[in-house]
Amino acid sequence: MKIIRKIKSKFILATLLSGLLVSCIREIDLAIRVEKPVLVVDGMITNEAPPYIVKLTYTGIYEASNRINENQAISGARITLSDDQGKKTQFEQVLEEPGKYQTNDPTFRGQTGRTYTLMIELPNGEVYESTPEKLSEVPEINQVYSEFTETGSGEQNVGYNVFLDTKDPKGVPNYYRWQANGYRMRLTTGVFNPITGAMDNRQCWQAFRRENIDIETDADFDGNNVQKRLMIYSPAYTNAPYLVEVSQFSLSRDVYQFWRRMNEQLTRTGSIFDPLPSPVEGNISLKSDPNKLALGYFGASAISRKKLVIYETDEAKRQRIEVSAQPFVLTGGCTVLFPGTTPFKPSGW
Repeated sequence: MKIIRKIKSKFILATLLSGLLVSCIREIDLAIRVEKPVLVVDGMITNEAPPYIVKLTYTGIYEASNRINENQAISGARITLSDDQGKKTQFEQVLEEPGKYQTNDPTFRGQTGRTYTLMIELPNGEVYESTPEKLSEVPEINQVYSEFTETGSGEQNVGYNVFLDTKDPKGVPNYYRWQANGYRMRLTTGVFNPITGAMDNRQCWQAFRRENIDIETDADFDGNNVQKRLMIYSPAYTNAPYLVEVSQFSLSRDVYQFWRRMNEQLTRTGSIFDPLPSPVEGNISLKSDPNKLALGYFGASAISRKKLVIYETDEAKRQRIEVSAQPFVLTGGCTVLFPGTTPFKPSGW
């Protein structure tokens, strides 16, 4: 009987507690957050031949569902690029790609030492202007080379690490950004075409690139050689050649800081108690209200590029690639199995 009384007492207590908890819950009407669209600018001028590209979009807006829309491309804007000597060029809208504009004067080319300003007049009459950006020199890339590895990342750990060597100028503050991209061949068994009597799309070429933001200041290596800086890892799916291009950009101090803040936001990991990421504001503001900033950045960079064709001649390494790549040789048409690939051999292959 004592056991039954204890069980009943615990049941009654639990019922009372649950009733108290339920009675404490009340509905709260939270205000729906509505964000006004903000201009986003993505573009730069270089010392390479024009045209130069600028992309304009609005950020998405919050709706009642609290879901953000895709960025909205801006059409009908008027964009002018000018240098510190008064020379100007206009941008034309690329009709096939919403929000994309490019310069229309083949004689307007970026020059090191010159300073450039971008002016944007939106269809609503708002005029935005960038702060002047100086196009600084960039040292040449001394060499780009690869090393065979069997400890690569991703699904295929047999492949190539691609490295860069360069020489930093002494006594001058330098800020760098590096990018790497290329093509590798993918191989399938192909698809039999009864009309031609041949196998269709047995091989295709897949573009790849380095996704992370790779920037650096020369504060720790001023005037010294930069050696064996890793640019990209390319898995080896076949024994065909690999084409890689490495680009070295000069940056101003301001755009370096912009990319550093952007990188911090993209790589931030923490707890729910960390502050929420804030938009990374760039160097473009509304002329009538300098406190109203656009997102993104219009920069000026000199570029040094160097290409590398990787072709393995060591027979032992070729056999290692052949063995490791077997699981990736699939049955079917190459461009179908690997979306985004091209059946045409890239230039420079």
